Amino acid sequence: LLLTEESPVVFDVGANVGATLEEFKEWWPDAQVHCFEPQEECWGELERCAAQYPDGQVVINQCAAGSVRTDSAPFYTHDISNAISGFHKVNLESNDSITLREVRALGGGELTRYEQKLNRERSVEVTRLDHYMEMAGVESINLLKIDTQGFEPKVLEGLGDRLANVDIVLTELMFYDYYKQSLSFSDIEQWLLPAGLRLYDISHISKNPMNGRTDWVDVIYVNDRIRHGK
Repeated sequence: LLLTEESPVVFDVGANVGATLEEFKEWWPDAQVHCFEPQEECWGELERCAAQYPDGQVVINQCAAGSVRTDSAPFYTHDISNAISGFHKVNLESNDSITLREVRALGGGELTRYEQKLNRERSVEVTRLDHYMEMAGVESINLLKIDTQGFEPKVLEGLGDRLANVDIVLTELMFYDYYKQSLSFSDIEQWLLPAGLRLYDISHISKNPMNGRTDWVDVIYVNDRIRHGK
């Protein structure tokens, strides 16, 4: 409803194995999608997913997006799933993690064995999106999707003044203590609001069945230019 361009420019930050890529291409078959994914375990499947679309419509960047360009940033992966990896360690003292509660209840060495599957550190490349836009000749982004396990503020910071050239931001916001660092609305709005992007919708709410609190939400921010039809 908000994005009516036939060939929008989409940035998929935290593309993983391509699930959201396929969703975006289903909605907008002629979209130009720029994927960013630093996990090498995901690259093969992501490339196979991209190969089903015409040449040039999908660009895969085997790196992360952040606020500082570097060839070597600490990144944490976990044997249990590649969907929870990121720049923040899993919090082994978490009170909100259902899995950790279940493992603790088992006793014995189960907790130790589970912890050994987490927080495997490696180095990954990070680029700033404003630099990438300049190098790739991208003037504006119609849809910016960010799913980076608590690293979202750094992704937004890395756009600098170019954040004002983004029409719509779809991002995850995590409140629970599963990771060493959680977020609040102020963490992302310090970048979004000055760029003219304002909250449009909370499109998904994930509740914790143990305590009833909200673990994470998906939020949509829309540029004033779009809201006001400019």
